[in-house]
Amino acid sequence: LAEALGLGSVVTFAGMIENAPTLYPAWDLYVSASRREGLPLAVLEAMACRLAAVATDIPGHQEVVVDGITGLLVPANDPGALAEGIAALLADKPRRERFEQAGRQRVERAFSLPPIVKAIGEVYRRCARRERE
Repeated sequence: LAEALGLGSVVTFAGMIENAPTLYPAWDLYVSASRREGLPLAVLEAMACRLAAVATDIPGHQEVVVDGITGLLVPANDPGALAEGIAALLADKPRRERFEQAGRQRVERAFSLPPIVKAIGEVYRRCARRERE
């Protein structure tokens, strides 16, 4: 389809890439069009590497991307909305740069090792309290 649309020279379907963050400096933004996610580690990784994100508005992405602050959330199963989100960020470098900085800060504050260990510890404490009741 990319070839048929005349996009073969600008679209690459790379498949599985080992150590993808080594490629991030060449990218303008990160896009995830998933329809279902758990904790989207690839999106977190991209944000940690200071890439603005455009992602579908689904659970998982909603926990990671703060719409309008660290990236854009667009309706799932809506290619037009996804394309509009991508185009909007590609056309607005200052906004993209704000998202890049805010995304990196969010990953550091909420998803780096100390806050994750603290959150997991709290889950265990709640479970232990329930067992005692």
